[in-house]
Amino acid sequence: RDAQESRGLGDVYKRQVILLSGCSSFGRGVAEAILESGEKKDTRQCEIKGSKFNGIDYFFSEGNTVKVMMIHGVGTHNPGYATRIRENLAQRLSLEVMSRRPKDILLLNPDDGKTVLGNLRVTRMQNGERNRTMIFYELTWSDITAAEKELLQYDVSGEYTHKRAAFNNMMKKFLNDTGPDPMIYLMDKDNLILNATKQATCWMLGFNYDELKPEQKKVCLVESYQQIKDMSKENIVFITHSLGSRILVDSFTDIVEQVYAQSRTTRPEAQKIINELKNQELTVYMLANQLPMLQIGRKKPKINNRIPEYCSPKGKHYQDRVFKKVNIVAFSDPNDILSYDVPQRFVDTYFDSRMCPAVTNVNLNVAEEISAFGMSVVNPVTAHTEYDNDVRIIEMIAQGTNDFKSNPLLSKKCKMTLLQD
Repeated sequence: RDAQESRGLGDVYKRQVILLSGCSSFGRGVAEAILESGEKKDTRQCEIKGSKFNGIDYFFSEGNTVKVMMIHGVGTHNPGYATRIRENLAQRLSLEVMSRRPKDILLLNPDDGKTVLGNLRVTRMQNGERNRTMIFYELTWSDITAAEKELLQYDVSGEYTHKRAAFNNMMKKFLNDTGPDPMIYLMDKDNLILNATKQATCWMLGFNYDELKPEQKKVCLVESYQQIKDMSKENIVFITHSLGSRILVDSFTDIVEQVYAQSRTTRPEAQKIINELKNQELTVYMLANQLPMLQIGRKKPKINNRIPEYCSPKGKHYQDRVFKKVNIVAFSDPNDILSYDVPQRFVDTYFDSRMCPAVTNVNLNVAEEISAFGMSVVNPVTAHTEYDNDVRIIEMIAQGTNDFKSNPLLSKKCKMTLLQD
């Protein structure tokens, strides 16, 4: 009887921990740590297919400052949403000194000068010697879609949610918050979300950290010529999540067209900058990317299926490339219902060839499998939202895979297959 009572108390304790954990993500993490301690070792898969790629650490060897922009995806986000990935990266890169206060810029639509497009939060991270600096730009654009999603609020209100089972209610809230965003973006005739990204990029390229005020609300009016000039000289890294990948690729396509237009001018200084940009490599880390799904119904870029012509030194149009290479590292959890792999045929057909894209796919399990309903199950919400806290992903973004075999974390937990033409 004592043993039965002990087990009963243990079950009650576990249930109380689980209930309390619903109060906050911190509580949930504590509960999971308590309940899952002592379980079997990590068996989640991790497979890298493509080319070796650089991490943020590499770019410090190119210059002591790296600018990193984070673009979120579907779902409601508030300024500060990228704190976890920023701090995880800072810890791995030994950047222990942070600016006391972030700098916040309310982004305005350049088309009318008054419509608020979102927020750009800028934070500086440095090492103790101040010779390695990461300027982190966090773009928040979800206010643009909030009004449209008000149509679904009754569905997740207390007047209706009590009629659902707890798990189904969690899934409905998740889908109601995330599902409309891709549709709104694709039907955004005023290009508000894309303009928010362009404005964020303008602030990132057009101004140094010390030139930014603690708070401001205005349109960035740095001309495209100057932005292209800064892009050719800066160490720039992009991190996107889900829909953010589509937004950034569209933004890059727009840059390609700007550079093409500039290349038709006779200004000697413009030609010099364009030639410098042709030798620039950009790196994008896409978490839970949605490129294939969001390509449906959209036109192909003007120049496609011609990557060798533009990107190979022996190619017919090699001198007409825009970048030397755009390295895209696409992280996807096969159990993430909102994420997709990026096969080479997709890259060939749906990326502008002048961009010189090179995609490496990283397929890994972000979330653990559990047994439920008589089968193996993975929480799809966790599988879509926990990329920024996975030690393997943080390691790859921070350190890259150039030293894969000598990296104990990656070589132990991941498998790498190099793909060559």
